[in-house]
Amino acid sequence: MHPFSIHNGKLTLRGLTYGEGTEIVIALHGWLDNCNSFAPMLENATLNEKWYCVDFPGHGLSDWRSEDAHYYFVDYVDDVFNLINQIGEKKVHLVGHSMGAMVAGLFASCFADKVKSVTMIEGFGVITTPSEDVVKQLRQSILKRYELKNRAHRVYKSKEHVFKARALSTDLPPNLIALLMNRNLTTTSQGVKLTTDPKIKNHSGFRFDEQQCIAVINEINVPCQLIIGDDGYPFVRDNLNKYKLYFKGLDVISVDGGHHCHMQSTQQCLLQVQGFMQQNGAC
Repeated sequence: MHPFSIHNGKLTLRGLTYGEGTEIVIALHGWLDNCNSFAPMLENATLNEKWYCVDFPGHGLSDWRSEDAHYYFVDYVDDVFNLINQIGEKKVHLVGHSMGAMVAGLFASCFADKVKSVTMIEGFGVITTPSEDVVKQLRQSILKRYELKNRAHRVYKSKEHVFKARALSTDLPPNLIALLMNRNLTTTSQGVKLTTDPKIKNHSGFRFDEQQCIAVINEINVPCQLIIGDDGYPFVRDNLNKYKLYFKGLDVISVDGGHHCHMQSTQQCLLQVQGFMQQNGAC
């Protein structure tokens, strides 16, 4: 494990690398998580490839977007594009969890020439909004921005208070919650604060509708697989049922665990990911 940082104009992305090898893997975490999401699967494992596990902007140790900017889903595709260019690789494997899986799929749709394979873990397609609700979505987004704009950043008495708060929204055990949240925390003289940008929690101002999601999938021309937890999020299976027929080829694998199954069934997930990459490693 080695830390890395990639400078992109005024923004710096940070993360961790694991392993060495000619095959390059970009690992993309989920919403409100960070690159430690992949640590249980990768640390102490035998790796024949080099993994770049990145903190998305506003997450973990990466920089926040500027004060006047917001966190549009499509901008994460730009972040991945810049990361790949900065490390100097022509083609990579993408492994994404939850939101990161959706980013990986959208990136592969836009830039298939840069992708060898895509592994999506508990994330599929994109979150959509019906066309008739586009005005409602935008209105809620703007109102939420103003609601959070002048709100003071919350200060916690201790890390344990943060861990307990996260435990209310996940089925992860305490040790994995601590692993994730420790990278999202900083200790100050006032107490413990989150390093994640509060604006991440704002409502999205724009989402694709179902026809646009289908159009995105129709442009994916690289090998894809989906790993789902047998106790994972229902929306992943719902999206699978909606959109699987539009993939030109898709392997679907179920493993033990919930939404963070890659942190729970670590060996099973890693073997599946590595096997899929080996099948699709040719440039």
